[in-house]
Amino acid sequence: MLTGKIILSSIDRTETMRYLGMGGRVRPEEVLPALFDRCERELLAVLDAKYVWQVFLYREGVIENCAYQPEGEAIAAHLAGCDRVILLCATLSGGVDALLRRKRLTGMAEAMIIDAMASAAIETVLDRIEEEIFSLPGMAGSDHTWRFSPGYADLPLSGQKAFLASVNAYRRIGVGCGDSFLMTPMKSVTCLIGLGHDLPKENLKSCALCSLDGRCRFRERGEYCYR
Repeated sequence: MLTGKIILSSIDRTETMRYLGMGGRVRPEEVLPALFDRCERELLAVLDAKYVWQVFLYREGVIENCAYQPEGEAIAAHLAGCDRVILLCATLSGGVDALLRRKRLTGMAEAMIIDAMASAAIETVLDRIEEEIFSLPGMAGSDHTWRFSPGYADLPLSGQKAFLASVNAYRRIGVGCGDSFLMTPMKSVTCLIGLGHDLPKENLKSCALCSLDGRCRFRERGEYCYR
């Protein structure tokens, strides 16, 4: 089980605009640059990106010696051919939640921008974590799948508590889960990454698998939630 931190010095403005519903139509620097700069500074001041992950053996659809067992046809297909699976949890930590609560009381425009920036930031954090993981010597020579999170396709959110317990997320990085299966802090993500050899190259993220297919705010704008 490995833990760590990711330091961000900036927030991806293009991704922020996409989360605000302006992707592809408005250049970030053209939209109130001073406001965006201030929101970025305030977010970076409280952001404390932490993560924990662990590799488990995976055989015949079962994660060995693990309290969490993924359910659903989509995740089974996603992990087909894998012999190991990474359980990963990352968070921007509670300071971001506190900042958003304050902004929702004092300025909704800033709250919306900071929320979008935080969503962009957690994706950047996850990308950076992946880079770190797959630069480790023990990962050399392994193929890997893309990140698959509970709530995507038919992988239920009901397993979140077991997922977090399996990587000891609360003690390690302060991420918990209530009866609604929503994590706290809010800007936290859990995901699975399959490991194996000669995995199918067509194992790509697909809107057809997603539980939001037909009611996705990105697809309504002709965009995607993945890059």
